[in-house]
Amino acid sequence: MPKSRPIGPPGLFALLTTLLITSAVVLTSGCARVGGQPAATPAPTATTARTLALPETVLGLPRSPKPELTRVSRSSLERLRESAADVTSSVDGAYTGRARTADAVVVSGVSGRFTDLDATLTRVLRPYPVTTFRTVEYGRFNGEARCGRGRTENKRYLTVCGWADPQTAGVVAFISARRQLELTTEFFEIRDRLDGTTG
Repeated sequence: MPKSRPIGPPGLFALLTTLLITSAVVLTSGCARVGGQPAATPAPTATTARTLALPETVLGLPRSPKPELTRVSRSSLERLRESAADVTSSVDGAYTGRARTADAVVVSGVSGRFTDLDATLTRVLRPYPVTTFRTVEYGRFNGEARCGRGRTENKRYLTVCGWADPQTAGVVAFISARRQLELTTEFFEIRDRLDGTTG
């Protein structure tokens, strides 16, 4: 009987498995502040609570039910939930196909109450194979966001962005066989679709 093969671009299974293993190893070593950045002081919680919902597509890519993909998003989700109090919603999912910017996108997010934005971002971003994360303009809700680029063990291009504000936090990972351009616009688009707002 022929062996079944994972759906998706060549090497995607190995790539996401590597990310998952990296996450598990790093979680045992605790958290560290990124680049010596000072902790952010969160603003007062908005009067209207925000919740997150997972879209059916992102960047034109459909959702993927493959367990080797969703295990990665759930690994990030677990770290986010550990940083949140009074969780009101949580989402995670993976999307695959072939878009201009990525062959796969993995997303995770939680709504609730976050009191240490710096620690939340550090915790969720640290397992990814990215050496340096830079702060990007958050745009709203008195939060902060970071993005960084790296390469996986099988030399795929990786861009990882995370955000945290007093009510929501999440991470978006873009994976591609092709060299990636700046993806902050795509990151903010996905973030805004998750919480149903515009930046």
